[in-house]
Parts: sequence; structure tokens; C-alpha cells
Amino acid sequence: MALLIALAGTGLGIFFLLNKKEEPVEVIKADIEPEPVVKVVEKVKEPEPEKKEEVKAPEPPKTKSKTEVIKGAQDKVFTIFTDSNQGSGFLFSNKGDVVTNAHVVAGFTDVLVKSSDGTEYQGQVIGISDVVDIALIRVDPLSGKEPLPAEMTQTAVGTEVIALGSPRGLENTASVGYLTGIDRDILGEFNYEKVYQIDAQISPGSSGGPLLDATTGKVIGINSAVLIADQSIGFSIPMFSVHNQFTAWSQNPMSAEEVSSLFGFYDEYYDYWQWDDSDWEYNEDDYYDWESDDSYEYENQDGGDEYYEEEYEEPVDISEDEEYEEELEEDPYSDEYNYEDDASYEENIEDENIE
Repeated sequence: MALLIALAGTGLGIFFLLNKKEEPVEVIKADIEPEPVVKVVEKVKEPEPEKKEEVKAPEPPKTKSKTEVIKGAQDKVFTIFTDSNQGSGFLFSNKGDVVTNAHVVAGFTDVLVKSSDGTEYQGQVIGISDVVDIALIRVDPLSGKEPLPAEMTQTAVGTEVIALGSPRGLENTASVGYLTGIDRDILGEFNYEKVYQIDAQISPGSSGGPLLDATTGKVIGINSAVLIADQSIGFSIPMFSVHNQFTAWSQNPMSAEEVSSLFGFYDEYYDYWQWDDSDWEYNEDDYYDWESDDSYEYENQDGGDEYYEEEYEEPVDISEDEEYEEELEEDPYSDEYNYEDDASYEENIEDENIE
């Protein structure tokens, strides 16, 4: 009889096989790997890198086609009428303030403002200068309307531009050209200092209209004058140089008395447009809108831009009541003249070289 005994203790299994005879004992050891020693290491969390604010480069201005620029601006451009003049203007603020030239509204506190759709509004001059050729008109019905955006930095030479306005009364006219010069100084009744030179066509009646950047639609200047000696050369007051003055007038309007106190300066600009009730008529003989004086000629000497004034003799005023006679020399060919006695005269004629 065999007896099987299993012992378990320290991981060794010993089997004894007993029989009548004593048999050899086989000891079997199981290979038991020691439990691995696990060392707990606390992981130190690395600090997150500081988040740097992303600096985005300013987006380039959105460009528009010239058609889009003109279409978007025309309902903000106006024709300005007084009893003796006509010019242009454009919407400056959502208070209904319209920019124009001082010479357009000179002598008046109340003016007529006509929109592109033919609507007429009454406007009051709330700001005007006798130094710089600028003025501001308030038109209450235009309050709340979005104005044209203004460019607040100097525009570079070569920029394509669009001039809007009512040249010679032709409303909603647009002409395209380039900004051909900067920092031009023009002598005249007003201080035209550091103005833009343009080749976009402007004419009498364009005064006060906006000069737009042809790609952004922003107002870069106020069309103000042309050189009579060369009508292809126009001048526009940079918007960035006078924007603060317009803002000051908009916030603190001049009184009618203050506006009127400057009008004596403009007497010479009256009576250039004939006004007939609500209509106006162009008179070819006496029409005038502000242009640079034709007594100033443009000269480019040694690379510089100069204007000089030519002196003109004062016209002689001869009243109708005065009569005068001019003594006439005796006509040698008259019947009373004795040719036989004047041989020297005949000799002089023969010797004279007549071509």
C-alpha cells in the first residue's frame, strides 16, 4: 500500500513514496522567482511653458474695385448751393456734418445741400476758416447717416485716386487719376500748405468734393483748386491735416455771429453764379469758382517748386462822359500833300528794305 504525502511549507514540494521496500526519495524543487522590489518614484510634474500671446499682424486693408468705391460713396457726396456760388461737399460725421471749402459758402450762414437722389436740405454753416480753405455745414436731416471714412495718415505718391463732386454743376461726377505730388505750397488768399497734387480731373464746382483712395474708399483729401495755366494739375487739402479742426467744429459749433464776422474777407468771391429761385444758371462770361490765381505761374527751377506773381498794370478807368481827341500826323498820301517838293521822301522809300 502506497501512501502519498504532500507537504507544502516554504515553497518546496516533497513527495515521499513508501512501499514495502524503501525506495529512493526524489526531491523536486520548484523555481520560484523572488517578488520584484517595486520602488515607487514620485514623478515631478514639469511646469507648463508660459503661453505667449500671439501677435497678429494687422490685416491689409480690404481692396475694392473702383465701381464699388464710387457706388458706396455717391450717396454721401452733395452739391452745395448759395445765392452766388455752387460747389461740392461730403458727409463727415453721423451728426449730419458736411465738409466743403470755405470759398464755396463764403458770405452765407444758410446754404442749400442737394443729395445724389435730388433731395434738397437746408444747412447751416457751423465752422469756417479765413486761413485754411475749409468749412463745415450741419444738415440735421442727415443725422444718423454713416459718413465716409477718413484716411488719417499721409498718402503716398502714385496712389490711384477718385475725385467726386459736381464740376460745373454736373452732379455725381467721378474722375480717376493719381496722386502725383505731396507737400505743395500755393500762394493765394488762403494758406494752401503741404497739399496734394493730383491729375484726376477737377473743375469749377468740384471744390469741396472728396478725393478718395481708389482701393480703400477712404477720403484722403478735399478737392480745392486747379492751376489755370494747366488744368490737368489739381490740388487737394490732405484730410489728415484738417480732421481735428472739423471735429472741433462738430463738437463746438461756431455761432452765426462768429461765422458772419469772417465774411468781409470773401467779398471778392460774390456774384459768380446767378440764382433763379430754386434753380441755378451757368454764365460763361462771369462764372467763377475757386481756382489758383492765374497771375501765379508754376516754375520748376533746380528741382524746386516755385510760384511767382506777375505784376499787372492797373486798368485805366475812362468814364463815358469824358471825351478826348488824339492828334493825328499829316497823311503824306493825302491830296494836299506836295510830292514834288519832297524828293528826299521818295529817296528814303527807295532805299528802304521792305520785305
